[in-house]
Amino acid sequence: MITIVLTGLVVVGLMAGIRTLIVSSSVVYNSAQLETVLVNAADRIERAPQLCEYEDYVDAAALANGWPASTTTASVERLKDVTTGNPATDWEDQPCPDDVQPFDVQRLVITATTPDGEITRTMLVIKSDAE
Repeated sequence: MITIVLTGLVVVGLMAGIRTLIVSSSVVYNSAQLETVLVNAADRIERAPQLCEYEDYVDAAALANGWPASTTTASVERLKDVTTGNPATDWEDQPCPDDVQPFDVQRLVITATTPDGEITRTMLVIKSDAE
Protein backbone atom coordinates (compact mmCIF):
# COMPACT_ATOMS: atom_id res chain seq x y z
CA MET A 1 0.00 0.00 0.00
CA ILE A 2 2.87 2.39 0.88
CA THR A 3 4.55 1.61 -2.45
CA ILE A 4 1.38 2.45 -4.36
CA VAL A 5 0.95 5.76 -2.50
CA LEU A 6 4.60 6.74 -3.05
CA THR A 7 4.39 5.78 -6.72
CA GLY A 8 1.21 7.87 -7.04
CA LEU A 9 2.95 10.90 -5.49
CA VAL A 10 5.88 10.55 -7.87
CA VAL A 11 3.55 10.26 -10.88
CA VAL A 12 1.53 13.31 -9.75
CA GLY A 13 4.77 15.28 -9.40
CA LEU A 14 5.95 14.21 -12.84
CA MET A 15 2.59 15.11 -14.42
CA ALA A 16 2.71 18.59 -12.85
CA GLY A 17 6.22 19.07 -14.20
CA ILE A 18 5.20 17.95 -17.68
CA ARG A 19 2.19 20.30 -17.63
CA THR A 20 4.43 23.22 -16.63
CA LEU A 21 6.84 22.33 -19.43
CA ILE A 22 4.03 22.27 -21.99
CA VAL A 23 2.61 25.62 -20.84
CA SER A 24 6.02 27.31 -20.84
CA SER A 25 6.79 25.88 -24.26
CA SER A 26 3.52 27.31 -25.57
CA VAL A 27 4.33 30.75 -24.13
CA VAL A 28 7.80 30.70 -25.69
CA TYR A 29 6.34 29.65 -29.07
CA ASN A 30 3.69 32.40 -28.96
CA SER A 31 6.32 34.98 -27.99
CA ALA A 32 8.49 33.92 -30.92
CA GLN A 33 5.53 34.19 -33.29
CA LEU A 34 4.75 37.65 -31.89
CA GLU A 35 8.32 38.80 -32.45
CA THR A 36 8.12 37.45 -36.01
CA VAL A 37 5.01 39.54 -36.68
CA LEU A 38 6.67 42.67 -35.27
CA VAL A 39 9.88 42.22 -37.25
CA ASN A 40 7.89 41.44 -40.40
CA ALA A 41 5.81 44.61 -39.90
CA ALA A 42 8.92 46.73 -39.33
CA ASP A 43 10.52 45.28 -42.47
CA ARG A 44 7.41 46.00 -44.54
CA ILE A 45 7.32 49.57 -43.24
CA GLU A 46 11.02 50.05 -43.96
CA ARG A 47 10.49 49.04 -47.60
CA ALA A 48 7.30 51.11 -48.00
CA PRO A 49 7.28 54.65 -49.34
CA GLN A 50 6.95 57.32 -46.71
CA LEU A 51 3.25 57.70 -45.91
CA CYS A 52 1.09 59.26 -43.23
CA GLU A 53 -0.31 55.87 -42.14
CA TYR A 54 1.01 52.29 -42.21
CA GLU A 55 -1.84 50.20 -40.84
CA ASP A 56 -2.11 48.12 -44.04
CA TYR A 57 1.54 47.08 -43.71
CA VAL A 58 1.26 45.90 -40.11
CA ASP A 59 -2.04 44.16 -40.88
CA ALA A 60 -0.33 42.32 -43.75
CA ALA A 61 2.39 41.15 -41.35
CA ALA A 62 -0.26 39.67 -39.04
CA LEU A 63 -2.15 38.05 -41.91
CA ALA A 64 1.08 36.52 -43.26
CA ASN A 65 1.46 34.78 -39.91
CA GLY A 66 -2.13 33.50 -40.01
CA TRP A 67 -3.34 35.98 -37.40
CA PRO A 68 -6.32 38.34 -37.71
CA ALA A 69 -5.47 41.89 -38.78
CA SER A 70 -7.05 43.13 -35.53
CA THR A 71 -4.05 41.79 -33.57
CA THR A 72 -1.82 44.67 -34.76
CA THR A 73 -1.93 48.45 -34.62
CA ALA A 74 0.39 51.22 -35.75
CA SER A 75 0.49 54.87 -34.74
CA VAL A 76 2.56 57.48 -36.55
CA GLU A 77 4.14 60.65 -35.23
CA ARG A 78 6.55 63.00 -36.92
CA LEU A 79 9.40 65.04 -35.56
CA LYS A 80 8.33 68.64 -35.01
CA ASP A 81 10.03 71.26 -37.11
CA VAL A 82 11.88 73.47 -34.68
CA THR A 83 12.97 76.71 -36.30
CA THR A 84 14.68 78.07 -33.21
CA GLY A 85 18.01 76.52 -34.17
CA ASN A 86 17.73 73.93 -31.40
CA PRO A 87 17.63 70.24 -32.29
CA ALA A 88 14.10 68.92 -32.80
CA THR A 89 13.17 66.60 -29.95
CA ASP A 90 9.37 66.75 -29.77
CA TRP A 91 6.94 64.54 -31.67
CA GLU A 92 3.46 65.35 -32.98
CA ASP A 93 0.73 63.22 -34.54
CA GLN A 94 1.23 62.74 -38.27
CA PRO A 95 -1.45 64.75 -40.06
CA CYS A 96 -3.24 62.91 -42.85
CA PRO A 97 -3.94 62.82 -45.72
CA ASP A 98 -1.13 63.90 -47.97
CA ASP A 99 0.83 65.90 -45.43
CA VAL A 100 4.04 63.88 -45.58
CA GLN A 101 6.93 66.01 -46.72
CA PRO A 102 10.14 64.59 -48.14
CA PHE A 103 12.63 63.95 -45.36
CA ASP A 104 10.04 63.97 -42.56
CA VAL A 105 11.30 61.89 -39.66
CA GLN A 106 8.56 59.58 -38.44
CA ARG A 107 8.26 57.53 -35.27
CA LEU A 108 5.98 54.51 -35.57
CA VAL A 109 4.74 52.54 -32.62
CA ILE A 110 3.77 49.04 -33.73
CA THR A 111 1.81 46.96 -31.24
CA ALA A 112 0.96 43.29 -31.69
CA THR A 113 -1.02 40.95 -29.46
CA THR A 114 -1.23 37.18 -29.77
CA PRO A 115 -4.62 35.95 -30.99
CA ASP A 116 -5.37 34.54 -27.53
CA GLY A 117 -4.70 38.00 -26.06
CA GLU A 118 -2.16 36.76 -23.53
CA ILE A 119 1.01 38.46 -24.82
CA THR A 120 1.42 41.99 -26.15
CA ARG A 121 4.63 43.55 -27.46
CA THR A 122 5.46 46.96 -28.87
CA MET A 123 8.20 47.96 -31.30
CA LEU A 124 9.38 51.48 -32.05
CA VAL A 125 10.48 52.21 -35.63
CA ILE A 126 12.04 55.45 -36.91
CA LYS A 127 11.47 56.11 -40.62
CA SER A 128 12.74 58.79 -42.97
CA ASP A 129 13.35 58.92 -46.69
CA ALA A 130 16.58 60.83 -46.05
CA GLU A 131 19.62 58.85 -47.06
